[in-house]
This record gives sequence, structure tokens and C-alpha cells, in this order.
Amino acid sequence: MENSENKGPERSHVEGDEEFERRPSTLPNIGADLTGFSTRDFAEKVGAGVLGCLHNFGKVLNLKRLFKIIVAYDYRAALAGVDRGVETYRPLTATENGIAVGIAMTPAILHQGEPRSVLVLNAAYMTALADFEDASTAELRDVALYTLAHECGHVHDLDVQATSLPNVLFNRRLGFRDEILFGIASGCWDEYIACRLSAFMGKESTLQWMEETFCAAVERAKNRADAAIRQYRMHHDVQRVTDEASAEYKSVLVYWSYLLGHVDGLDRTPEEAAPKALETLERYSYFTPFVEKTTAELRTMHESYGKWPDLGIYDGLKKVAEDLLKFGGIEVEDRANGAGYVNFPFRPETIPSAAEQMVFLTNPGDAVTD
Repeated sequence: MENSENKGPERSHVEGDEEFERRPSTLPNIGADLTGFSTRDFAEKVGAGVLGCLHNFGKVLNLKRLFKIIVAYDYRAALAGVDRGVETYRPLTATENGIAVGIAMTPAILHQGEPRSVLVLNAAYMTALADFEDASTAELRDVALYTLAHECGHVHDLDVQATSLPNVLFNRRLGFRDEILFGIASGCWDEYIACRLSAFMGKESTLQWMEETFCAAVERAKNRADAAIRQYRMHHDVQRVTDEASAEYKSVLVYWSYLLGHVDGLDRTPEEAAPKALETLERYSYFTPFVEKTTAELRTMHESYGKWPDLGIYDGLKKVAEDLLKFGGIEVEDRANGAGYVNFPFRPETIPSAAEQMVFLTNPGDAVTD
């Protein structure tokens, strides 16, 4: 489907004047791959709505590296099928962690030697863009519009990084320890900058969702990570426990990065805009130093955004991630032979209870998680 003349949301969502109308869009002349729709006519309407919105957002953000747009009802299959142009450790999977459900993703790929972006959208959430006059889908339309703006932020960020760090993004070789720490650090930056760049499309409900998501992550992280380590002491699968426990602590920093990016993009403060988040943080104050350091590092990175000399810019965030994992009883190391090593020091809260041992012995597939 080629770019449509349907310009999507009203110009007032972005900048309501004639100058904006005349401004050229950075959206490449690409269509959208539409799959799983009941009729071709409805698919084309949704596709036109998506492309119209991207056309507008391309006047505000740089979308020139956008290579492909996929709008699919089978969102998981669409993600898994993305050809990233390089060997990857794991296939792309949708977020579904009991806190948030992913409905869009913009992975970076390597195409003809150049970093590019592929935008993958869950069609079920994009249907409201078929008709901007339908009042019954207004709430869903707000979600879809913000989602598209957020993903455009990722596309814009890829171009900034690819320009300031040429020949780096797909050429870095990380050891076991650095891969885990960089994964957390880059996750924080990626969502901070995408939220900061797309804050202009957010509603009060967007801020509320981000605040509630962060609170949920804080409230459950340590209990679930400790439970994962207790299970490890019975199942002995190091990769499994490393993934499960580190994901809990990563969620705290990444969901804070979402919230902070949005608040900074609105030129507000967390104290004024997200008091519930800070109240929750006070109750789980052991996370406070890590959140404060993450805030400082992200804002420092933003000060030199577009002029980064090398990937050392992430070192501060990696140190925060390492310290947080150590706090949680997860010590990640590289060994001389190139293999990775993860140590889980024995602590009272990570020793399996009699009840957990009984559950495991009875049915190893079950786990007590909190």
C-alpha cells in the first residue's frame, strides 16, 4: 500500500498552522504490509490511517531510516518473522510480563550495510485509525496515536545513533557480562528518548499508565527475583534464573526511564507529575539510589545527544545495572576462557522454603513466585 493522502490525526495534535502543513515529511515512500484482516477494504482503511499518522509524525521526527511497516493481527508471528540482517541470540518476542502488554515494536535491522528500522504493529490496536470521526473508538485511537509517535521516536533515535556512532551499532562484540549490563542500559536509554520525543502526543492517561506500570514493577521486583533464585537452587538452570531475576530488576529501571522520559518531554518534574511513583519508591526505598542514579545518567546522556564519542556513554548506566543486580544477589562475571559466570550468594530470602521444596519435588514445573 502506498502512502495515502489521508493525513491521519488533526494537525492540532502536532502543530496547528499552515507552516506545518507545508513542511515536508521524512517518511520514506513505503507502504504497509497488512495481514490477518477480514476484508481488503478495511485493511486499506487501517493502512491509510497508519500511513497518514506517520506522514505527520515524519514532519516532527526523522523517519528516514524506516524500512518496513507491518500491521498484523498475529503480532507475535510478525515479530518472530522479522529478518534482522544479522545473527541474533533470540527471536523478537512481544512484552507480556504481567505488568505491560506490548502492542508495537521497532527493532533495528541491518539492510545493505545500513542500520534501518522495521515498525511492527498489532493490528487489533490500530483499527481505530480507520475512521477518525468514530467517537466510539476515541480512547483506542488515543492509544494508537501515542503508540505510533513513540515508535517514531525509536526510528528517530536510530538515525541519531547511527550518524554519531557510524559502523558501531551492529559491529560491537560484547562479552557475557557486558551483554547483560548493556541490555539493561540500552533498554533504559531507548525508552527514555522515545518517550521524551513522543511526549507531545501523550494524554493524561499516558502519564497515568506509565506511573502505574513503574509502581507495579517496584512493588513486585525483589520478591519475584528472590523467588526465581530460590527456584534455581532446585532446578539449577543458570540461564533461566539469570533471565528471570535480571528481568525483574531491569523492569524497575526501564519503566522508570519511560516515566522520566515522558515527564522530561513535557518539561515537568516527577515530583509534580508523578507523585504516586515517588510515594511507591519511598515504600521500597532500597530502589531509590538506583532510580536517582538512572535519572542523572539519562539526563547527562541527553545533554550530549547526537555528539556521543563512543559506546562508553553507556558506562554510567551499566554501572547502575551492575550495582542493582548485585543488590539483588546476582553477580555476573566474565571468565578467562570467554565463558560467562553468574553467582547467586546464599541469603536467607533466597533459600527455598519447605513449602517450595515440596512443590518442586511434587511438580517441578510449578513454582512459588511470591
